[in-house]
Amino acid sequence: MKKFKALAVVSLLMAVSAPLKASDYPSKPVRIVVGFPPGQTTDIIARKLAQRLTNTLGQSFYVENRPGVGAGLAAELVARAEPDGYTLLATSSGPMAVNRWVYNNLKYDVKRDFKPIALIGTFPLVLVTSRGSRFPTMKDLIAYAKSHPGRINYGSGGNGVTNHLVMEMFKERAGVDLTHVPYKGGVAAMTDVIAGQVDVMFEVVSIAEPLIRQGKLKALAVASDKRVSTLPDVPTVGELGYPNFRGDPWVGVVAPKGLPPPVLAKLTAAIDGTVKSPEWQKEVALLGATPSTMGHAEFSDFIQAEIVRWGDAAKRANVRAD
Repeated sequence: MKKFKALAVVSLLMAVSAPLKASDYPSKPVRIVVGFPPGQTTDIIARKLAQRLTNTLGQSFYVENRPGVGAGLAAELVARAEPDGYTLLATSSGPMAVNRWVYNNLKYDVKRDFKPIALIGTFPLVLVTSRGSRFPTMKDLIAYAKSHPGRINYGSGGNGVTNHLVMEMFKERAGVDLTHVPYKGGVAAMTDVIAGQVDVMFEVVSIAEPLIRQGKLKALAVASDKRVSTLPDVPTVGELGYPNFRGDPWVGVVAPKGLPPPVLAKLTAAIDGTVKSPEWQKEVALLGATPSTMGHAEFSDFIQAEIVRWGDAAKRANVRAD
């Protein structure tokens, strides 16, 4: 009997320590944590991705929203999760590349705690003003700002968020002084831009475009390398005299560090197949996004470069979160 028990223990230990095969994953539902409220761009993309991964991999992929601290609470949760592929993070440039520069005492480190899986797409920002604004074009806005320093105000979703930093980049490139009005979320800021209480702001195309189409907002320029398909008549900031100006947040998927290579390979292949599909590209393009097929190695290098890019902007503007 003792010999039998010993053999049973050895067999159990061998099973536990056996390398995970790609065919074994997933064997139960997979949680995709999102650090933003439902309806925000990252959340929308995560839900679309979850549905396609469910269809592709034969297990339920579902979204769990954990907003707070610039999506840092969700990042911290996933950083501490078991690295088995059953807890993933759908994340963006904010928590991955910006937060370390604007928040004190972050409880996660991007390089130490995460395994990048895939970049899904980039989401350009558009510079908007109210429909009845006194600024018909971006050039008119800049001309007025130069002759009236500090008189134009701009809104953002809060100190240190992406659309705040992009406007600080814009101020530096254009050589103008604008007054920042931070809000607790982009919706509140956008509401005041529509009402004319705030002059301008940068917002993600997917959120601003319906309001532009309804005549509530006027688009002055897009902060991307090329024009956006859903706003084909709106020039880029570069076209208007400021070459290579980019303000394009992105969305990608990461996992806790230590993710087994077979699981990483399977997730990368499934996401890559999704993003390359014509259906996905058409659907995401309607959100003003540029789909991406960047895999985990390239995505890792991309995140490190983004940390430097956004860090430079935050330091030059001396930005700290509330």
